[in-house]
Formats: sequence, C-alpha cells, structure tokens
Amino acid sequence: MRTRRVRLGDVELSCNEIEGEGRAFVLLHGLTGHRHDFRARLPELADLGWLLVPDLRGHGDFTQTGRDETFVLSQLVADLLAFLDVEGIEACDLLGHSFGGMLALRFVLEHPERVASLVLMDTSPFAPDGYTRAVFAKAGAIARARGMEFLQRAVENAARANSSPSASDRQTRKWADAYWPHHRLRYTSMDPVAYAALTLCMLEQASVEHRLGEIACPTSVLVGCDDLEFLRGSDALQAGISGAVRVTIPDAGHHPHMENPEAWSAAVREHLARVRV
Repeated sequence: MRTRRVRLGDVELSCNEIEGEGRAFVLLHGLTGHRHDFRARLPELADLGWLLVPDLRGHGDFTQTGRDETFVLSQLVADLLAFLDVEGIEACDLLGHSFGGMLALRFVLEHPERVASLVLMDTSPFAPDGYTRAVFAKAGAIARARGMEFLQRAVENAARANSSPSASDRQTRKWADAYWPHHRLRYTSMDPVAYAALTLCMLEQASVEHRLGEIACPTSVLVGCDDLEFLRGSDALQAGISGAVRVTIPDAGHHPHMENPEAWSAAVREHLARVRV
C-alpha cells in the first residue's frame, strides 16, 4: 500500500492505494474518518485489484479551506467526480461507510454512469436515528473555539466514563486499544470548521429515500447487527433499491470492518464476485 497526493483543482487530498488490474474499488470513510480507516483491511483485499481510499474534504491531509460554505454534500459529490476524472476512472465499484455512504448515494443519483456497483455500509438515506442537533451544535462550537484535539479528549473521556454504553459502543470497547489511538488521529487531523459544518449537514440533510428506486446498479447493504442508529436506514435502503442484497454482520456495531473483519471481508468479496462476472 502507498499513500500519494491527488490535486483536485485548487485543493489536494491524500489517498491510500493498492495498485492492481481491473475496475477500481473506491472506499469512502465516514464523518470524522480518515483514509486509514480501512488500512488494516486493504492488504487482505489486495488480490481484488485496484483499491483506492481517499480522504474526504475537511478530513485527514485534505487541503483545509476553513470556510463553512465548502463543507456541504454537493461539494463532496463534486470532489468525488473530480477524483474519478483525475484517476481516469470511467466507472468504479464504490463503498461508502456512514456519512461516506450518504455521499455515495447522492453521487450515484447524480452520476449513475460512474458507478458500476455500490456497497452501502452502516449508512442511511436520511438523518440517522439517535442524534440531536443540540449535541452536535455544542460540539461544533467547542471545535471552533478550542480545537479538535480538545474535542477529541472530551469525547474519549466521556465514552470511557459511560457506565451504560449502547450496544454499538460495547462493540467498540472490545477493540478500544486500537480504536482510541485511531480516533485521536481522525479527530486531530480534521478541520474544526469542517467538523462543525458537516455534522449539522448530516443531521439536516434532505432525505433521498424517495429516489432510491432510481438506483439501477448492483447494490449491497451492509450493517453491523448492533448499529442501532443505522438499522432503520439500512432497512430503507434494502426496501428502496431494487435487487439490493442485505448483509447484517453479526457481533459488530458501527465499524464492522474492525469489529468483525472476517465477516466484513467475506461480504465485500461476495459483492465483488457477484458484480464482476
């Protein structure tokens, strides 16, 4: 695996890549994510061909703009289109995790010819359950005033002190030794303005549930069995996308690629075997 810089007009991003033959498989991380979210899984999937995991706008080593108006879903859709153009990718197999799945949904609706197949992972066509605007507005204000390092410490301390975690949180605790160091990387490399703007963008997004019938490419819907905030959204995706294959991953919450990597890798392999015949 190598990491390289990619220029998209007046900004740059970093991208993890495993070179290979055949159609590109592009994986999009979620909100507060990082291109390294899939780092442990990429070598295991190296035989599948060309793999690409770019940082999203405002995340990782993306050129930070510090301007609220640049952190909207429509701009991230434009970024992904520019990325595929720069890479010379006519159509890719596309996986989107969480907020990255919300981006993938909007991308395939706007540019269906650029997506050969779709994996929607722990995501939703509408705002997820269990989150409130007040919480994210407060966290965004802290990020702007005190920085992402301060916010990360507060989030980690609160999670570790929670004596009644959700089922998804309990899954995370099983790999906490690996989770929290990566959580620090994710948060501290993110633009605080992006955090404040995109969290509210996620909560205030217009639903695309009514447009799911427009998606014609082969689609798999993956979700951890304990990811309660995204089960209803996964149900909607399965019901709304014709022929969608649903895979509920056991013993996993919001990060099935880390919580149950064997089952996650098997689901990804089965999807690509089905669509690359």
